[in-house]
This record gives sequence, structure tokens and C-alpha cells, in this order.
Amino acid sequence: MLNAIQSSSTPRVTPPMVATADFCKGMRHLAGACVVIASGTDSERAGLTATAVCSITADPPRLLICVNRNVRAHELIKRAGAFSINVLAHDQEVIAKRFAGMVEGVAGEQRFAEGNWEPGISGVPLLEDALVSFECRLAEVIPASTHDMFIGEVIGVRGLQEQDGALVYFNSKFATLK
Repeated sequence: MLNAIQSSSTPRVTPPMVATADFCKGMRHLAGACVVIASGTDSERAGLTATAVCSITADPPRLLICVNRNVRAHELIKRAGAFSINVLAHDQEVIAKRFAGMVEGVAGEQRFAEGNWEPGISGVPLLEDALVSFECRLAEVIPASTHDMFIGEVIGVRGLQEQDGALVYFNSKFATLK
């Protein structure tokens, strides 16, 4: 089938890109798990709420995150060479909002005042009461427009206890999946 398309004498038309507003409106209907991506050490920490996380491979275990180059955590992930992905439980919306910049007057280190944060093997902050926390060593950085894709080799997994449900983001709102 591919050869038939390539050998066609019909000129190939490149469709225009979709408008940013239409793309964003469409993406609101893609539910995503809420996570806090964190990096740093005891002396300097940064984090952000995200849904742009996915599994790449199980052997070796690797995860991918997408982080805007303009956020403080981006540079810290590169410098530390490690990051954590903390999957939020259904009752951790306050944490999600703090790390998303939705709580007035809370920024930087103040975000870590909510929740029990402990350093992992590499020193990155891990949320002790998350559904699960993955600690990753930075394996690869791939530029993508305004963001970088960070591929992390999983070096630790904490949590794994049964919980009532997960926090998800759908249609510009936090919701509970039980």
C-alpha cells in the first residue's frame, strides 16, 4: 500500500497545522495521570505538576517526561542528572495545585512544604505518600520545540501500596479515578 501511495502521480499536499487554540481545546479531553516531577538536592529543589509522562520500555525500565525549557526544574534536572516522577493519589490535589503554580504566594522551595518529601538514592526529592514514586537517572535529552524530552532510566521505585484512587486531569479540572 505504501508503494502505491509513493508512486502515485498525484502531487502530495501538505495540510496546514492546526491552530494552537484548537489543539489545546482537543487536548483537554485527553485525561492524564497527575504527577509531580521533582529534581535537585537538599540545598536546591524544584518541581512541577505534569501529565506529559509515559513509559518507554520495561527492560530496561525507562520513562519519558516532557518539560518546558522556561521552568526552573528544567535546568535543575539537567544539572542533577536525575529526577523523580511522583504519581499523585486522589486526595493530593493540594500538592498538584502547589506545583502547578495555582496557589497564590507559593513558589520554589515553598512548594515542598506540603507532603512528606525525602531524598532518594540520587538525592532527588521523592513524595513518600504518593501512589508510587519513580526515581530516574537522566539517560537522554531530546529537544522538541519549547520543551525537552527527558528519558530516565528507573533506578528506584517507592510506594506500590494499594490506595483508593488516582488524581487525574481532564477538561482543565482535577478529578478522582477510583
